[in-house]
Amino acid sequence: MGGLFVRYSAHPAFAIRMGVNYGTLYASDEWNETKARSAESYYDDAFQRYLRNQHVRSNIWETNLLFEITPRRFNPESLGARKRFQPYALLGVAYFHFKPTAKYIDKDGNDRGYVNLHDLNIEANGLPSEIYGDSKPTYKLWQLAVPAGLGVRWDIGRRMALGVEWLYRLTFTDYLDNVSGKYVDPSLYSTVHANDPAKAALAAEMQDRSWMIDKSITHAPGEERGNASNKDSYSTFGVTLIFKVPSKKTPWWY
Repeated sequence: MGGLFVRYSAHPAFAIRMGVNYGTLYASDEWNETKARSAESYYDDAFQRYLRNQHVRSNIWETNLLFEITPRRFNPESLGARKRFQPYALLGVAYFHFKPTAKYIDKDGNDRGYVNLHDLNIEANGLPSEIYGDSKPTYKLWQLAVPAGLGVRWDIGRRMALGVEWLYRLTFTDYLDNVSGKYVDPSLYSTVHANDPAKAALAAEMQDRSWMIDKSITHAPGEERGNASNKDSYSTFGVTLIFKVPSKKTPWWY
């Protein structure tokens, strides 16, 4: 992920930041393979995740408003406030757009490239309850998040600063990876994609990819595919480079 932000300091200890970022998120059940091989039971979480065999690549556009606190500069006259090395904390709000995709491997093992998972409506969201009793609303691709993080910054003279920071985003959606609810009856896809039989067939194939791990495994409708109560999150660790534009007025703390 990379991006730009503008930062305004009204006090040595407080600043406000507005920024925009673009990047890509990745997740894969293959990352559970080592734990799955040492699992003591078929029902162990790591084994079930590995067997589920889902993966996702999601492009992210994010805009955020962050409040930055530099605790050693609460008292501008203190010795710590004059140090070039300063730790800081971040907290704010973000609004982001995501687009989950996954690589389609057909039954013959051919790589057909990435497909848009949101458009496939794999968990049959949005259907009337009389058709699918476990239906949930179709998720939106624009979502809110609460970013919080820590960083350190080195002032390089009066005009530049270099830093590193870690920023964690708590989201309010469980669909960053397009996995949240239960396996559905594949026959529902003919209703979800009534005007596109090819898309209905593709949704059925992408829903359950366990056959790639064990050809004898299939999941029955109603079995858990994800955990809707555990919302998704994402984080970044990055380097910041800040160019300072001095005020025409001398700040009160100088």
